[in-house]
Amino acid sequence: MLRRATVIAPVLVFMLPSVAYAASGDVPVLLSSGAGGAALLAAAALLLVMLSLRRLASGAAIADNISFAVLAVICLAASVLAGWVERIAPVGVSADHVRLGADLLALVAIVLFGVYFYRVRQAMMRFQGLLAGEEEILATVLDPDAGGPEASEGRA
Repeated sequence: MLRRATVIAPVLVFMLPSVAYAASGDVPVLLSSGAGGAALLAAAALLLVMLSLRRLASGAAIADNISFAVLAVICLAASVLAGWVERIAPVGVSADHVRLGADLLALVAIVLFGVYFYRVRQAMMRFQGLLAGEEEILATVLDPDAGGPEASEGRA
């Protein structure tokens, strides 16, 4: 519990000023850009970890479906980049349209993460079912008296 608190505390300390600025309505460009830059760095680091996991767990349910998670992280990074469009290159797009685009990209990312976790869960449930069946067969082979209906028919 203490380890979690020591990890979460610095994050909260860095987030408090942004919450205070957001409440006042004036968010400095440096703070906003810094948060976006940190999000992009985190997304890049996450992509590297995901791709190395894909190589490491080749053939496993996690690696087979990791493309969904990779696309989700790319959508989150694109969402951050969409927020920068208005500041860096003000084209004829309103701030509301940029926010809508960023929100939709975040929504797509959440859906892709949902698909990823659902598919991994389904694969793990199938694996558990197969494993339980194998354990039952092994128990019947090792101890025929402990078996199911076949063992009781043999005794009758």
